[in-house]
Amino acid sequence: MSWIQENKIPAAILGVTGAGVVGLGVMLFNAWSSAGEAQEEFDTVNASLEAVKSGTLSPTPEHLAAKQKLVKDYSDAVGKLSLVLYKLQPEDKPISNTDFQAKLKAKIAEIKKEGGERLPAEFNLAFDQYTNALPKSDQVAAQLSTYLDSVNEIVKMLLKSGVKSIDLLERSSLPAEKDEADKDSSNSADKSGITITERRVVRVRIRTDQGPLQTLLSNLASPSEMPYFTVVRLLRVENEAQEGPPRVATAGAKTPAPAPAPAPEAAKPTSPGIQPAPEDSRVVLGKETLRAYLEIDLVKFLNPQTAASSKR
Repeated sequence: MSWIQENKIPAAILGVTGAGVVGLGVMLFNAWSSAGEAQEEFDTVNASLEAVKSGTLSPTPEHLAAKQKLVKDYSDAVGKLSLVLYKLQPEDKPISNTDFQAKLKAKIAEIKKEGGERLPAEFNLAFDQYTNALPKSDQVAAQLSTYLDSVNEIVKMLLKSGVKSIDLLERSSLPAEKDEADKDSSNSADKSGITITERRVVRVRIRTDQGPLQTLLSNLASPSEMPYFTVVRLLRVENEAQEGPPRVATAGAKTPAPAPAPAPEAAKPTSPGIQPAPEDSRVVLGKETLRAYLEIDLVKFLNPQTAASSKR
């Protein structure tokens, strides 16, 4: 008699188990084959898409005409927006170089009277060279006059916001003040090659509290407070008090004797949930004087029609 006949139940279990192993192996093989085919198909499609993305349009007349139309539409839209912004900003008014120097000296005297000790001893609104020398021409003087008005507006805003002192005021030079080779270094051109803006940078270092600094930043971004287009490109803030009060001084401080309780009729109602601070509490953060450095972009929009004609 064979072992299978003698052990029918174990033999049946082994048979079922063997069949299951074979079936599972067949399923795993089929799944692996399907996964390989799917991965290969995915790689093929992905490679095709990358080839389409990196490919260039054929230089047919239809494609060239479509591209030219897109460029023209973009240039027209940029020109319209630039013209609107150009008209919204204060315009450059004609002024002679001698009148500009007189205007500069009057602005300096006015701002020194308003700022007093909050300004440095030598403060010329960052136009120091023109207190003793004239601009190159009347055309340059007209540009400098608008630039002077915008810088003066920033300084007045600093003083009005309540800063404690203005320790530094610098400005970038206009392209017209530089050599001919450097004239386009600070201009911004769009994709069509038209120069639409001129970036003028004003650098300021001040001492102030947190409230005036917040007021200043808010006013610089407000069209009703600042008539010129300004962008605070860089702001660096540092606390003058680098460390809090020493713990030893706080621990060694004597607690003052509690004041006598007021009469019932003099007691003031307190809001629920608000507890008075302990009498020996000290303010650690929020009352320090700040040293702030700002780089402010004055964006000058150029006449798009003049800029377009100058590129031809």
